[in-house]
Amino acid sequence: MAGIYQCVGRYANTPLVIKNTYIRVWCLEELCYYICENADLLDDSFVSNEMLEWLSEECGLRELVQKLVKIRKVSMKLESLVEEILSWAHYVSDEEQKRISRVIRAGRAMPDTRRGMVLADYFLRGGHYVLALHTLESVLNDSGMRGPDAKQKSHILQDMGVIHARMFCFAEAAELFKRAYELDGSRQAMFSWLAAKRMELPDDEYLKFVATLPEDITVPTEVEEEIERIRKDYPGEGREAQLEELRRMRIGSERGEYEGRARRMLEEEKDNYRKYMSE
Repeated sequence: MAGIYQCVGRYANTPLVIKNTYIRVWCLEELCYYICENADLLDDSFVSNEMLEWLSEECGLRELVQKLVKIRKVSMKLESLVEEILSWAHYVSDEEQKRISRVIRAGRAMPDTRRGMVLADYFLRGGHYVLALHTLESVLNDSGMRGPDAKQKSHILQDMGVIHARMFCFAEAAELFKRAYELDGSRQAMFSWLAAKRMELPDDEYLKFVATLPEDITVPTEVEEEIERIRKDYPGEGREAQLEELRRMRIGSERGEYEGRARRMLEEEKDNYRKYMSE
């Protein structure tokens, strides 16, 4: 969608808050951008009375609102309303508009459980872990999944475990991975469970835990191999000599230089961690 757009209406004094994602938009063009980027998240409540009032009062687009009201009286199809909004702003080509309508129709056809998982993934990709977790918990509690849906329930539990692990809540993550493993018995779920326990427990307690597992399970070895690989790949690995030098400076007479070098090393480690986690 590269190009120059002629803005339509005015910039709002108060933003419109999109209900299910909590995104704020300030003008018609930002609303169009949100629609194009998140068409699969839109549902029948998207073009709400609040949105119509905002477009009319905040953006000064009363004529657009009148057309949207007429469309709602004839057809409640979300794609028809969205098409009018995009056309009014001259935001996309006809071909792109047809594609977005197809995505909207496919999204509306999704079961509520799948829709909730897509929304949770949206939050997760944006780093909004708490919102993603609450969304998955809602799906898990409201879906009423039983029997043949156990595999899907396991997938949700594993996603919740990943979120807890990213927040360094390894005990909670391990419990969720364990529940997922008990449902589907997958090797991936067991690997995640043991990896979380490895991060949660001191070495001696983890060894005792592993000893309770069946002898023919090879996953603990795979976990250790993966941890060793990560340690070698992590940019900050192998700094023992630098750390030892810092310890010497801290207890010696070079306190001022120690503080500066320690601060720089800490910032470097933060940058390394951010880069590593983004890959």
